[in-house]
Amino acid sequence: MIKKRKIFFVMASGGGDIDRHYFDTIKNKRTIEEASQFLKSDEVKELKSCLHGQPYSVWGSTPGSGNIRTWQSMESGDYVMIYRRGKIILVAEVATKVNNPDLAKYFWGINQNDKTWEYIYFLVNEVEVNINQAELNKYLEYTSNYSPQGFMAIKQDKVDKLLLLYGDLISFLQRIGKGEKPEEIDIEKKKKFRDFIEEELRRVPTIHDEIQWRLISLGNKAHLDVWVPRGDQNRIYKGQRFGDLVIPEFHETIDVPNYIKNIDTVWKLGHSIKSAFEIEHSTQIYSGILRLSDLRTLAPNSNYPLFIVAEREKKTRVFDQLKRPTFANDYLHLDEVVKFLSYEKIRQLDQELKNDLVGFDINWLIKKAESLN
Repeated sequence: MIKKRKIFFVMASGGGDIDRHYFDTIKNKRTIEEASQFLKSDEVKELKSCLHGQPYSVWGSTPGSGNIRTWQSMESGDYVMIYRRGKIILVAEVATKVNNPDLAKYFWGINQNDKTWEYIYFLVNEVEVNINQAELNKYLEYTSNYSPQGFMAIKQDKVDKLLLLYGDLISFLQRIGKGEKPEEIDIEKKKKFRDFIEEELRRVPTIHDEIQWRLISLGNKAHLDVWVPRGDQNRIYKGQRFGDLVIPEFHETIDVPNYIKNIDTVWKLGHSIKSAFEIEHSTQIYSGILRLSDLRTLAPNSNYPLFIVAEREKKTRVFDQLKRPTFANDYLHLDEVVKFLSYEKIRQLDQELKNDLVGFDINWLIKKAESLN
C-alpha cells in the first residue's frame, strides 16, 4: 500500500529561547551517544537504524492536547516545515520520535510554565530554505495572507494534491527557493505509460553484477539505504547476496514514483531519493536514458542526481543521446541532470574507500562524475 505522507508546520518563533534551541539542536546536530543515556535500548536501536549512526537534528513540542494529537499522528517519512517570521526556513523528514521529558530537559531545559518540549521528533534530510509563506500559500491553495499557527498538520487533501502535482516536498521547496516555477507537465503524466522497447538481455552477469555490487557497497559507505529491483536481489557477487546488503522494502510514497523501483540501483535516506543509477553493459544506451527520462517525466521537479554507468568508451555515445530533443527539452533537462560514471571510476572509488569506516559525501561522487555541460 502506498504511504500518504503528511506535512506539518512547526513554529520556531518566540524570542531568545526558541532561537537558541534552533541553534542548539537544528543548526548544531547532536550525537546518538548523548541521547542514548535517556533512551530505552530499542529506541537507541531505532535511532541508529534510521540515521545510520550519524548526528541528527531534533525538535520537540510542549504538552497540550493539540500538540499531543498532532505529534501522535506524526510518522516516519512525514515532512516538517519550520516557520519563522513569515518564512519557511527549513524542511526535513521525520526519522523517528519519542516522548521523553528527561531528554527534552537535557536539550532545552524548561519554559516559564515549567514545561519542557518532551514530544520529540528526530529529523533527517533537513535542508535550509528561505521561502516567503505567501509564495507557498498559492501552491497549497491558501489565501495569500495565511500564516500557520503553532504546531499543526496541513489538511491531507491539500498535501496529496501538492505531492501528486509537484513531487517530493524538499526538491519542490528548493526549486521555489531558487525562484523557479515548478512545472506540472500534466499532459505527460496523464498519458498512458508508454510501452518500453523490448530488448533481449544479453548482458555478461559478472560485469553488470560487479558494478551493481560496487554501487551497493558505495551507497552503504555513504550511510544511505540502498535499493535494487526485486529481480536482482538474489544475485550474488563475491559470495554476497544482494538482498542481504539492501533494504528489504522500498516504502512507496505518494510523491515518489513507483517506477523508480525498476532502476538498477537507488540510494535513499529516510523516504527521500538521493540518487539513481542505470548500468548499461550490453543494452542500448538509448534504453537506459529512456528509463531515466520516464522517471524524470513522472517526477519533473526532483533534483536528485541521475547517473548512467557504462564503459568509458561509451561516454561520447551517452552524451550524444542526451543532446537529442527528446531528452534535452525545457521540461526534463536530462542533458543537465544525467551524469556519466565509467566502470573504472566506480572501481577506483570503491577501492579507495575499501577500508573507510567514515564514509563519503554524495557530493564528492557528483564531482567525480562527468557532465555534458
